[in-house]
Amino acid sequence: MTANAADFAGTRCGSRYEKELETHFRDCLLFYLDGRIRFERYCYGEAACLVFSAWAHGFDADGKILWDREPEFESQRTALPRLLTDIQESGNALQFDGLRKRYVKTQEFSVDKPNGYGKLKVWFLRHRK
Repeated sequence: MTANAADFAGTRCGSRYEKELETHFRDCLLFYLDGRIRFERYCYGEAACLVFSAWAHGFDADGKILWDREPEFESQRTALPRLLTDIQESGNALQFDGLRKRYVKTQEFSVDKPNGYGKLKVWFLRHRK
């Protein structure tokens, strides 16, 4: 499936998609205007925090996510979505690896300073030709 990661970013800085029906972790995919993708896994409960994250520089022609670097641990490698297999609800729900659980769009954000997308960078991304 051919896809451009920037198409899922929305019109501002980017969009957050969260994996539905997840009970142990909160898995998120963030799509940015420049085509970058960030995977974030958070734990639930009293000690809720970021467990790990990974960056990708988009999709290849077949819809495979091009991860910048594979995580060190097997549990992290298996958590990463690999292949976009379906786009549903006009791009508001994405299915990866043919699995039942989808990533559903939950937020569109204007800036993401902790990940390097401040106001100035977003302005340049929106006004590039």
